[in-house]
Amino acid sequence: MTRAVGAVAVVLAAIGPVSASPSASAAEPAAPKIASASYPTFLAPSAMRWRGSHWSATPAFSWKPSTTTGVAKYQVQSWHGARWGSYVRASNTPYSGTMYSGYRSTIDTYAASRTSIAPAVYSGDQVCRRVRAVNAAGAAGPWSGWKCTYAPLGTEELERGFDVTPFKYVVRNNGACCNPVNSGTYLAKGIRMRVRTGPVYGKARIYIGTTYLGEVSGYAKEYGYKYVTRQKTSNLKGRIRVRSLSSTRSFRFVSLWALRATAPVGTSRVTPRPWGSTEQPDEHTRTGTDSVAPRMTSFTVSPTFPTVRNRNGVYGVKATWKASDNVKVAGYEIAGKWGGHTSYEDGGGFYQTTSTAMSANVDFAGTSNCQRVRAFDAAGNHSAWTAWKCAYSPLEPLSGNWTIGAASEAGGKIWSSVRDQDEFGSHLRTTERWTAKRLRIQYRVGPSYGRAKVYVGGTYFGTINAHSATYGNRWITLTADREAHERVRFVPLTTKTVFIGNVFVMPDVAKSVPPAPTRY
Repeated sequence: MTRAVGAVAVVLAAIGPVSASPSASAAEPAAPKIASASYPTFLAPSAMRWRGSHWSATPAFSWKPSTTTGVAKYQVQSWHGARWGSYVRASNTPYSGTMYSGYRSTIDTYAASRTSIAPAVYSGDQVCRRVRAVNAAGAAGPWSGWKCTYAPLGTEELERGFDVTPFKYVVRNNGACCNPVNSGTYLAKGIRMRVRTGPVYGKARIYIGTTYLGEVSGYAKEYGYKYVTRQKTSNLKGRIRVRSLSSTRSFRFVSLWALRATAPVGTSRVTPRPWGSTEQPDEHTRTGTDSVAPRMTSFTVSPTFPTVRNRNGVYGVKATWKASDNVKVAGYEIAGKWGGHTSYEDGGGFYQTTSTAMSANVDFAGTSNCQRVRAFDAAGNHSAWTAWKCAYSPLEPLSGNWTIGAASEAGGKIWSSVRDQDEFGSHLRTTERWTAKRLRIQYRVGPSYGRAKVYVGGTYFGTINAHSATYGNRWITLTADREAHERVRFVPLTTKTVFIGNVFVMPDVAKSVPPAPTRY
């Protein structure tokens, strides 16, 4: 294997099968063959579990040898397709907390008593495995055939159109809000989906990037479900898009799986594709005996809620961090995601740096910029990731974000007004749909002000009581039981006005910033 210094791409020579260490003696019988291997193919949403920051399942890859006589151990090799990459990797630790663009050349072994393993498979991923038996002399039998499992794309992968239930989506051609788009670029040849059918459902077109895969109809005389596959012969690179063809009939699907061309699976030659812009060392190239990982000692993002634009006219934030190591910290890895109209927007990334500070902007109204950091040393050891920390930009009064035009000046500031029966309508609401778990709201208080309820769509967040003995400005943070995706609304409870200032929309951090790239 050769690598161009500083380059992102990794050039792999053909990776041959792992050869037996000692040669089998003439007296030693050949290693038994694998009679059968199995892996659940398409994982249902019921198999997925929320782990606090991501969705994953633990399907069992199992096998049976033709005979147990002479079996000393088993070797399992995996092919893993995640987002736009693929690589061969040992299967007992598919996500070890380190992110490499290469492959691991060794294949982990299992005792002769083991006939199954169940590593985690994350939403949107495809994992294929094969197994072979090895005898006491080290002679390996033939590989079994590859068996693949597919996990459905969930709210971590698809943006817009999702229902309250994870993995369930509703599409209607009434604006960009209800046309789900994949959260990032995928490398896939097609999709398989479970479609809701019935007399009230419409049609949709499926794309990967700009390539049209075909049309799917949900119309049927009776209510039910059907499975539909739309694919090409080779991998495409782009967003998976589902576009409704009707403004009156919804198109609904409960599960969607990304299908990757498995031609590389049948051989041992795989060209990995790195997640980030900076190549990581292959795991087997670690040097030295240092096994002590660095430790992050601090990480801050400030300000969390900026209200004053900088000299460039944008909301600027700064992230700083520090780490320690028993030898020396070699650098840092930064992962980021941006939220807004959806659980997480198109933006996101991962990169390396030797700096301990970074400046960023959150200039688009209602968006969030979330980061986390970890350190690494020259030996390849990584610290644990810091917690995610976010900065948000506000929805400002009279900024085009609100459907109501009533506004007033009070205390030297412009406010959106909410009061019963004004000429613009009683509800102050946003012009677009937003995804929110929490809302941070600025409001005016005083003896002449009233009360208003706050909703995102039909989800109640709380009540603002603006009545006070003295005039002034206050902030309140309201949290709902679950993340909601709709317009932010203020409903007056009195004829007295409630003045609303900046509103910060905060998606569920656990959903808006998935655990990538540690899983790649």
